[in-house]
Amino acid sequence: MMDMDRMIMDEEEQTVHSQRTQKAKYPCLRCKKNVAKNSKSVRCGTCQFWVHVDCEGITNELYQVLAHPEKFGGNVTWTCDSCQASAAQIDQVVKAYIERIKDVEKRVSNTESGLKDLDRKVEKMDEKMKGRDDKVEKRIQKGEENVFEEMREREARRANVVMYKVKELEDEKATGRERIDWDKKMCRKIFSAMELEMKEEDVKFCRRIGERGEEPRPLVVGFFSEIEKGRVLRRAKNLDKTRYKEVNICQDLTRRQRMEEEGMRKEAERKNEELTEEDKSKNLRWAVVGARGEKRLIKTTAREQGTGYGTSQGGGGTTRGRTSEGTRTEGRRNEGEGRGRRKRSEDEEEGPPGKR
Repeated sequence: MMDMDRMIMDEEEQTVHSQRTQKAKYPCLRCKKNVAKNSKSVRCGTCQFWVHVDCEGITNELYQVLAHPEKFGGNVTWTCDSCQASAAQIDQVVKAYIERIKDVEKRVSNTESGLKDLDRKVEKMDEKMKGRDDKVEKRIQKGEENVFEEMREREARRANVVMYKVKELEDEKATGRERIDWDKKMCRKIFSAMELEMKEEDVKFCRRIGERGEEPRPLVVGFFSEIEKGRVLRRAKNLDKTRYKEVNICQDLTRRQRMEEEGMRKEAERKNEELTEEDKSKNLRWAVVGARGEKRLIKTTAREQGTGYGTSQGGGGTTRGRTSEGTRTEGRRNEGEGRGRRKRSEDEEEGPPGKR
């Protein structure tokens, strides 16, 4: 009998020990014992673990609310102390991240605003650059047109000469035809005085330029070829000992060519003012040399200037100068140049003879 009792006691102890050592399926958050289905317990709405009401110290009133939430609106949850503490920490972290996100959003907003401003500035710059490109394109086109126009004008003048101090028909009632015939006769007389065998028929056209005044207007004479023009320029020196010694003959230049020669003359004056002592000791000077339309700026000596090689032939072409073929003539500046000559009109300065 005593052995039987001992066996029963051993079995009970083993059962208790087995219950203690067996892992609980639904352990209580406090006591860690298994929470039975019929035990008074509640479940944490955050971690989903169960806890005995007595272990957590939950009042019977609160338990009734948690056990029957439908009676109280159907939206009642309970959170354990551990989850509440973790939630507080998480809330702080979330708030910190929210502040950071707000700061990032603010920076992004500022960046977007800055990018929009930059886009507007870029658009304005693009518009300006486009406008400048259009202006540059127009200038290039205008420059090309000017170059072609200058080439055409020089081509139109290449066989022309300009005669100064040629007597003009004084009859105010004379017709245009009568004036042209008079000018051609004067050309024939001047050619004869130069000992040049040329007739009126060799002259392509005669045209006076500028406004009428006290002195004769310059006479533009066009020939059929540059050969005839060259012959006239080469023989121009022969007028010095004739009744037409006051007449000056030179090449017909465009306005650009006259401006270029005037620019060279001013450049020579500037360079001469800036001569070094060494250049002065060597008697060097800057001078404009060459025929009209072929002038160039060189540094030469006073001796060469005295021979006429380095003498500037400025003054708008009122000297006989050097011919287009390079033949040097004696060259004589018009005595009336710079003292009494009337300033040419705009018609004289612009355009080829056919457009004057």
